[in-house]
Amino acid sequence: DDSDSETVVSSGLISEDEVFASSNSFVRRHSDGPDTERPSTSTRRDSGDMVPYQKKKCKMKDDKSCGVCGDKALGYNFNAITCESCKAFFRRNALKDKTMVCLFENNCIIDVRTRRFCPACRIKKCFSVGMNREMILDDSEKKKRMGKVMANRAKRDVSGSKSPLLSEIKSEVEADETMMDLASGLNMLQEVERPPTPIGKVHANSSDIVFNHVPRERLSQDPGMYYQMSQEEKSLLDDLTNVYKSTLGAMLEHGPYTEEKQYQKPVDLVNHSEVVVRKLIVFVKHLEDFKLLSQDDKMAALKACVMNTLLLRSAVFYNVQRDSFITPNGEVPSTILRNATGFVSLHSHHVYYCRRVKSMALEDFSVYALLQAMIVFDPAGANITNRSHMSTLQDRYLILLKHYLESIYSYEFAKEYYVSAMDRLCDLKMLSEEHAKILLQVNPVDVEPLMLEVLNLK
Repeated sequence: DDSDSETVVSSGLISEDEVFASSNSFVRRHSDGPDTERPSTSTRRDSGDMVPYQKKKCKMKDDKSCGVCGDKALGYNFNAITCESCKAFFRRNALKDKTMVCLFENNCIIDVRTRRFCPACRIKKCFSVGMNREMILDDSEKKKRMGKVMANRAKRDVSGSKSPLLSEIKSEVEADETMMDLASGLNMLQEVERPPTPIGKVHANSSDIVFNHVPRERLSQDPGMYYQMSQEEKSLLDDLTNVYKSTLGAMLEHGPYTEEKQYQKPVDLVNHSEVVVRKLIVFVKHLEDFKLLSQDDKMAALKACVMNTLLLRSAVFYNVQRDSFITPNGEVPSTILRNATGFVSLHSHHVYYCRRVKSMALEDFSVYALLQAMIVFDPAGANITNRSHMSTLQDRYLILLKHYLESIYSYEFAKEYYVSAMDRLCDLKMLSEEHAKILLQVNPVDVEPLMLEVLNLK
């Protein structure tokens, strides 16, 4: 849904550029557009050796760098040399009417590490390096261009047999057109290497999971380097944190959901989550901003945030050292996900996410509460009617998180924590879609009524 993705990107929370760029990069490399450098069979002398000219040109292409973020670029995109990520970002945002707003001073540094942090400054830099939105093709123009590419490939197939390259291009195009489909998104989770995180780690490397906290001795001693929160901000944060601690952040009561032997089938994971959903309902009822929503948007927001809420809460009660979840009856090993569903990758991705969240937020319930509020007021949620109003409410907690971190870690280091927190929200989208596979194994007849309703399994 274009309107959904528009509000997500404009809020600065979630960016699907890396996913779209990955699927489009194959087509770009084999297209007949102006970016393509066709291989040559000619050779040239270099220090007495015959060196294929094709290899020389490939090396030249690898040397290009993106004018926006500095990442490796393949060639010109929309009149400027950019990487695939910035190309996709520009294509999806340059024509939008809604003005993006920078949460800082309109001069954010845009590089490979921070390019997803501020969409407003990123799009501004795209224009400054010469990217031209008039060159963006609409859907009909894209199909027409791809048709020409495929026709040209067919003409060059002198043998008359079907070209394997044509089949590959066609499959890539079809995959791109269905990228927003859930099943396609789930497949991409295992195939696409995630972009660098704010602390320079790579998601695909499971050994790099620890957030680099700033040592206390490095923090400034100058009070002027710290944001002074207003009384209104302190009151809002205190109320939000206390409500979270008493609901979603509270230890569950004794019950079957606290015993490892009770997690044998996928439906067990679903039904045992009911107690958390009830705590979520109590949490949102205490939010004054939630009361400002229409009845339809209240229901839509609640249903849309269930899966992300379960995932974030699992990180709160995750024990990094013992790879387990804390319960009143002791600890439940994280392997229940693998044993109950049979999905090895789901288990590893979930544990990886919990480790990253816990290493950044530690036991700071104010951070968890603010992240939970952003999850609730997600303007990209399914069936939201007034997305602009939802975005405005979410902005309140985005800014509050920024100010809170600046009051603790100073203006100098707060951005690292803020970007990491936003990165964890971005991770939730893919992870929640992968967890949706569990629902495909569940018979609705065996699901509790409340879970049937909030997960739309009726």
